[in-house]
Amino acid sequence: MEFSAHAIQRCNQRAIRQQQVQWIVEFGCHTWNRGARVHYFDRSHFQRLLLGLSPTERQLAEKARNAYVVVKGGVIITVGRRHAVFCTSKPGSHRRIDWRHGEQRAA
Repeated sequence: MEFSAHAIQRCNQRAIRQQQVQWIVEFGCHTWNRGARVHYFDRSHFQRLLLGLSPTERQLAEKARNAYVVVKGGVIITVGRRHAVFCTSKPGSHRRIDWRHGEQRAA
Protein backbone atom coordinates (compact mmCIF):
# COMPACT_ATOMS: atom_id res chain seq x y z
CA MET A 1 0.00 0.00 0.00
CA GLU A 2 1.23 3.49 -0.82
CA PHE A 3 1.89 6.15 1.85
CA SER A 4 1.12 9.83 1.29
CA ALA A 5 3.72 12.41 2.34
CA HIS A 6 1.39 13.42 5.17
CA ALA A 7 1.17 9.80 6.41
CA ILE A 8 4.96 9.43 6.43
CA GLN A 9 5.27 12.66 8.39
CA ARG A 10 2.66 11.51 10.93
CA CYS A 11 4.35 8.09 11.28
CA ASN A 12 7.59 9.84 12.19
CA GLN A 13 5.91 12.28 14.59
CA ARG A 14 3.88 9.60 16.35
CA ALA A 15 6.52 6.83 16.38
CA ILE A 16 4.40 4.42 14.35
CA ARG A 17 6.44 2.10 12.14
CA GLN A 18 5.40 0.95 8.69
CA GLN A 19 5.28 -2.66 9.93
CA GLN A 20 2.71 -1.61 12.52
CA VAL A 21 0.64 0.13 9.84
CA GLN A 22 0.68 -3.03 7.73
CA TRP A 23 -0.53 -5.11 10.68
CA ILE A 24 -3.38 -2.69 11.36
CA VAL A 25 -4.53 -2.76 7.74
CA GLU A 26 -4.14 -6.56 7.36
CA PHE A 27 -5.40 -7.81 10.73
CA GLY A 28 -7.48 -4.96 12.15
CA CYS A 29 -11.14 -4.20 11.64
CA HIS A 30 -12.37 -1.09 9.85
CA THR A 31 -15.18 1.39 9.62
CA TRP A 32 -16.05 4.09 7.13
CA ASN A 33 -15.78 7.79 7.93
CA ARG A 34 -16.22 10.59 5.37
CA GLY A 35 -15.55 8.28 2.43
CA ALA A 36 -12.34 6.82 3.86
CA ARG A 37 -11.68 3.53 5.63
CA VAL A 38 -10.44 3.79 9.20
CA HIS A 39 -8.54 0.67 10.29
CA TYR A 40 -7.96 -0.11 13.96
CA PHE A 41 -7.66 -3.04 16.39
CA ASP A 42 -10.42 -4.30 18.61
CA ARG A 43 -9.75 -7.07 21.12
CA SER A 44 -10.52 -10.06 18.91
CA HIS A 45 -8.59 -8.80 15.89
CA PHE A 46 -5.60 -7.90 18.06
CA GLN A 47 -5.56 -11.38 19.61
CA ARG A 48 -5.63 -12.90 16.11
CA LEU A 49 -2.55 -10.85 15.19
CA LEU A 50 -0.64 -11.97 18.31
CA LEU A 51 -1.05 -15.66 17.48
CA GLY A 52 1.45 -15.54 14.61
CA LEU A 53 4.10 -13.26 16.12
CA SER A 54 7.42 -13.88 17.83
CA PRO A 55 8.04 -12.38 21.30
CA THR A 56 9.99 -9.42 19.90
CA GLU A 57 7.27 -8.71 17.35
CA ARG A 58 4.66 -8.87 20.12
CA GLN A 59 6.32 -5.92 21.87
CA LEU A 60 6.09 -3.92 18.65
CA ALA A 61 2.46 -4.99 18.18
CA GLU A 62 1.53 -3.85 21.71
CA LYS A 63 2.66 -0.35 20.78
CA ALA A 64 0.35 -0.41 17.76
CA ARG A 65 -2.70 -1.52 19.72
CA ASN A 66 -4.13 2.01 20.08
CA ALA A 67 -3.21 3.27 16.62
CA TYR A 68 -5.45 3.85 13.62
CA VAL A 69 -4.84 4.16 9.89
CA VAL A 70 -6.95 6.15 7.42
CA VAL A 71 -6.99 4.80 3.84
CA LYS A 72 -8.68 6.35 0.82
CA GLY A 73 -8.31 5.16 -2.74
CA GLY A 74 -5.60 2.65 -1.85
CA VAL A 75 -3.39 5.37 -0.33
CA ILE A 76 -2.68 5.69 3.38
CA ILE A 77 -3.67 9.26 4.18
CA THR A 78 -2.77 9.52 7.85
CA VAL A 79 -2.06 7.53 11.01
CA GLY A 80 -2.60 8.38 14.63
CA ARG A 81 -3.19 7.23 18.17
CA ARG A 82 -6.71 6.80 19.49
CA HIS A 83 -8.00 8.52 22.58
CA ALA A 84 -10.45 6.95 25.01
CA VAL A 85 -13.48 7.82 22.87
CA PHE A 86 -13.26 7.80 19.07
CA CYS A 87 -16.24 8.50 16.80
CA THR A 88 -16.65 5.70 14.25
CA SER A 89 -19.69 7.02 12.46
CA LYS A 90 -20.58 9.87 10.17
CA PRO A 91 -20.72 13.41 11.58
CA GLY A 92 -23.90 14.12 13.48
CA SER A 93 -24.46 10.54 14.57
CA HIS A 94 -24.28 9.56 18.22
CA ARG A 95 -22.69 6.13 17.97
CA ARG A 96 -19.29 6.07 19.61
CA ILE A 97 -16.95 3.36 20.81
CA ASP A 98 -15.26 3.42 24.18
CA TRP A 99 -11.78 2.13 23.25
CA ARG A 100 -10.85 1.30 26.81
CA HIS A 101 -13.50 -1.39 26.95
CA GLY A 102 -14.22 -2.13 23.27
CA GLU A 103 -17.92 -1.46 23.51
CA GLN A 104 -20.39 0.97 22.02
CA ARG A 105 -22.02 3.63 24.12
CA ALA A 106 -24.37 6.54 23.58
CA ALA A 107 -22.74 9.94 23.23
